[in-house]
Amino acid sequence: MGQTEKKPVTREDLFQFRFVSEVSFSPDGQWASYVVNQADREENRYHSGIWAVNMETKENKLLAARGEAKAPVWLDGETLLFASGRDMDKEEAKKRTEYYRLSLTGGEAVKAMSIPVKVEKLRKLKDKWLVLATVDENQEDSKASKGAAGQQARGQDAGAAGGGECRGGTSAGEDSYEAEEGKDYYIYEELPFWFNGKGIRSRKRSALYLFDEVSEEMTRVSQKYLDIVSFDVSPDKTKVVWCGPEYDSVMPRTCGLYLYNIEEGKQKQLVKEDLYDVNQVCFMGDGKIFYTASTYERVGKHPRYYIYDLAQGGSARQLPYQDASVGNIVGSDAKFGGGSSAVYCREKDVLYLVQTLWGDSKIMAMDQEGAVTEVTKAAGAVTGFDVNGGRIVMTAMRGQHLAEVYALCPDSGEEEKLTGFNDEYLENHKVSHPESFRYDSKNGYEMEGYVIKPGDYEPGKKYPAVLEIHGGPKTASGTVFFHEYQCLANDGYFVIYCNPRGSDGRGEAFADITEVFGKDDFEDLLEFTDQALAHYPDIDPEKVGVCGGSYGGFMCNWIVGHTDRYAAAVSQRSISNYLTKCLYTDIGYYANRLQMGAYPWEDFPKVWSMSPLSGAKDAKTPLLLLQSDEDYRCWMGDAIQMFSAVKRQGTDARLVLFHGENHELSRSGKPENRMTRLKELEGWFEKYLR
Repeated sequence: MGQTEKKPVTREDLFQFRFVSEVSFSPDGQWASYVVNQADREENRYHSGIWAVNMETKENKLLAARGEAKAPVWLDGETLLFASGRDMDKEEAKKRTEYYRLSLTGGEAVKAMSIPVKVEKLRKLKDKWLVLATVDENQEDSKASKGAAGQQARGQDAGAAGGGECRGGTSAGEDSYEAEEGKDYYIYEELPFWFNGKGIRSRKRSALYLFDEVSEEMTRVSQKYLDIVSFDVSPDKTKVVWCGPEYDSVMPRTCGLYLYNIEEGKQKQLVKEDLYDVNQVCFMGDGKIFYTASTYERVGKHPRYYIYDLAQGGSARQLPYQDASVGNIVGSDAKFGGGSSAVYCREKDVLYLVQTLWGDSKIMAMDQEGAVTEVTKAAGAVTGFDVNGGRIVMTAMRGQHLAEVYALCPDSGEEEKLTGFNDEYLENHKVSHPESFRYDSKNGYEMEGYVIKPGDYEPGKKYPAVLEIHGGPKTASGTVFFHEYQCLANDGYFVIYCNPRGSDGRGEAFADITEVFGKDDFEDLLEFTDQALAHYPDIDPEKVGVCGGSYGGFMCNWIVGHTDRYAAAVSQRSISNYLTKCLYTDIGYYANRLQMGAYPWEDFPKVWSMSPLSGAKDAKTPLLLLQSDEDYRCWMGDAIQMFSAVKRQGTDARLVLFHGENHELSRSGKPENRMTRLKELEGWFEKYLR
C-alpha cells in the first residue's frame, strides 16, 4: 500500500483547527484543566469546551461543552467552577455572569452562583470571591446618588426616556430624549475614548470587587477611576495587590502599586503613581511582591524588575536588569483563547515567567535576587503555563503543531506532550517547515531569516515569493505554525520573513527605532530580501510580493512609496498618516509621539516625513488594503487615506473593509471574515505574482 498523498493547507482548514489555552493545575496537582475552542462555519462563531488531563495516567476527558463553557476555576482536587451562558439570552449575558459547579467524578453541572457583572477574571479567596469587571463610573455615580434626590440620576427613568438616559440636571419628565446613549450616540469625555477590542471606553474602568455568593453583595475595593492593569492574591488569601492608572480626563503613562488587606478592609499605596508605569504584579510568598515597571522615553524599552518587601514598614529594591521583554511576543494567527493563561507563576521563593528571546518564547525561573535560569529548551512559543509542587504544565507551539498541552520538567527541561487535538490534521496535510539562516548584516548585528518553501517545491524550478512583515514593531517572528504563511506556501510561493531592527527578542538597543521608522527597519528588510534571494536562488526576483499587518501594514505602505522592487503589496490594519493617527487611535496619543519623537504641532515635517502617505505619490506597486471598521488601534481612516492617495494617480488599489471587526481580525475575527481576508490576499498575489 502506498502512502496517502497529503492534502494542501487551505484557508478553510481554520474549521479543523483546535485552539488549546487556559491551562491550570488542580490544587493537588493531579489534574490540569484547559479550554479548547473551535470555529463553527454554520454559525460563524467559535465554540468552547473545558477538558482536563490526569497528570499520572495522561487520560484526557471532556468535562463541559454545552453553553460555551469557559474560564475554569478549581475549587478543590476534583471540583471545577466554570462560566457558561447556557441558561441566558444574549442580552442577559451582557449584564451578568453565571457559574456552574462540576465534579470530575461525574454528574451534571449545577448552577453555583450568578454575579451581576460581566466578569473578566475570578479568584477564590477564603470565604469570598475577588472579581475583576468593567464598570461605568457614571453609572456608579448614579447608584451612589439614589434616594430622594436620586430620581434624576443617570438611567433612573429609562421608560420615560424611551430607554435612554437623562444626562442633565432635569428630571426625565421635563427634558427626556428619545435617543439612547450607547446605541444612538456616544459621549467622549476622556482619552482614550475607545480601545481596540473593548469598544467605547470613556468613563469605563476595570475594577476589583469582593463578591459574597451567599448574600450576593458586591463591594468595590479598587479606588474610583483606577483602571486595573494587573493584580494578584497573596498565598494566604488575605491580601490583594494591584496596579493601574487613576485618571478622570487623560490616562497617564504612569501608575502606582496598591495593597489591600481583605480582613481589615484597608488599602495602602506602596509605590507612588507618578514615578513610572507599574505594569505587572505578583506575590513571591506572603511577604514579598514582584513587579515590573517601565518608563517611556523611547520605543523598545524593556521593563525593570523590582521586589517590594512588606516587612519592617515596606521597601522596594530593583533587581538586576534583564534585557528582555516579559510574555510571549512570538506572532501567529493560529492562537485563540487566553483568559487565565499565566505570564507569572510562583513556587515558594521562585518566580516563573515567560520571556521572548530571538524568535522563541521560553519559561524562565527567577530567584529573589533576580538571577534567571532558562527552563524550557525547545524552540517555539509558550502560550500559557501553571506550576504546582515542582511540576509545570503548559500550552506551547512546538514545530509546526498548534498549541497543545505539555508536561515540563523544570530541572531537565524535558517535555511530554499530553494532548494531540491537531495531530490528525497535521499528519494529513502538506505543512511546510520553516528553515532559518543567519548572516552578518550591514547594520552591525547578526541577523536571522526564515524561509518556508512552496508545498510543491522542485529544485531548479523558479517560484514567486512573499515577504511577510510582523506587527509591533516590538514583536517577533519565529518558527511556529502560521496559517497565512502555510496557505501561501501551498499556493506555490516561497514565504520569507525576518525580525528587522525594532523587533523584540534582541534587547533594547535592537528594538529602539525611535525617530527612524521607515529608515533602519526598511534597510534591514531590503537587505534580508537580497539575502533570501542569494540563499534560495529558486526564488524569481521579479515576482516577489510584500505583506504585513499593523506595523507590518505601515511598512507595506512605506515600501510601495519608496521602492518598486516588489511586484505587489497587501497592507493589513495599516498606518499611513502619523499626523492624524496620534489623535484618533486608542494608544496613539502617547505611543506615536514616542515613535516619532514629536507631536505634529511640535515638528510637523518630522512626523510627516515618517508617514507612508508622504511617499504615496510615488507608489506604483499594486496595493491591496485589508481593514476593519472597529479597529481602534489602526483606525480605518489611515487605510482610506492610503487607498485614496494611491488610487487617484492611477495605481491599481483595492480596499476591503470588514464590518464589525477590529485589529484582531486575522486572529480572532468571525470565521467567515477570516476566510474572506485570506481569499482576498491570495487572489491579489495570484493576480500579480503569477
